[in-house]
Amino acid sequence: MNWSNATDLEPGDVISILGVDHVFYDDVMRTGGSIAWNDQNPGNIISSDEAVSYGAYPGKHNDIFAVFPDEETGFQAVRGYLARRRNKTVLEVMKAYAPAGHGANDPQRYAQQVADAMGVGTDTSLAALDENQLTTFADAIRRVEGWRPGEAHGPDDLPGDVAQWLAEHPSRPERTVADQPFARRGTVTEGVKNIQQRLNDLGCNPPLVVDGNFGPRTHEAVQRFQSGHGLTADGIVGNKTWRQLVGAG
Repeated sequence: MNWSNATDLEPGDVISILGVDHVFYDDVMRTGGSIAWNDQNPGNIISSDEAVSYGAYPGKHNDIFAVFPDEETGFQAVRGYLARRRNKTVLEVMKAYAPAGHGANDPQRYAQQVADAMGVGTDTSLAALDENQLTTFADAIRRVEGWRPGEAHGPDDLPGDVAQWLAEHPSRPERTVADQPFARRGTVTEGVKNIQQRLNDLGCNPPLVVDGNFGPRTHEAVQRFQSGHGLTADGIVGNKTWRQLVGAG
């Protein structure tokens, strides 16, 4: 790779700064878009052996999601995912991809939109779809998952905060210890330890176990912190909460 400030960076590495992810490839870094766009993973396929079989970088992930080397490989992965589930109906697949109760998801409506675009019913088995219909389905999933372009930077035009971060944390172990990930209940990563330790430093009582597991006690502690600092108390540590955590005290 061509990242002179951090020569051990590998394609698919993710650096999180104040809850904002920056995904590195051979000669470009993506940030500021939806997680699907940053990861070149239009289906937000979860990191797994199955994802690797579709071309995802082995061992690389952004939160729980796989990272793909290019957009076309990521899109073909969605088609591959659908092809492996030919025993499912359109509605069953959409219920899995966009479950009700997760944000504003409406799998019934999504399934109907997809089915209408393909000229079939929502109870149609994927086994009955032709190649063009499968592509239409994959396109619909990309829309549902949120494909919002962000910024692409090369080695010579990295944002100042990212260039400084790499200069201050040039090795993989240093970056892992300093990670500031977007995190919510259920997130398990080294960077969560930084959230837990910071909350403890700010007087969390009783103190949290600093184990990298964003469980119910960490969730509650984050909510209390947010309430006390004029933030929406949703228990999610994003950019605004990170800024308050770093600046508090």
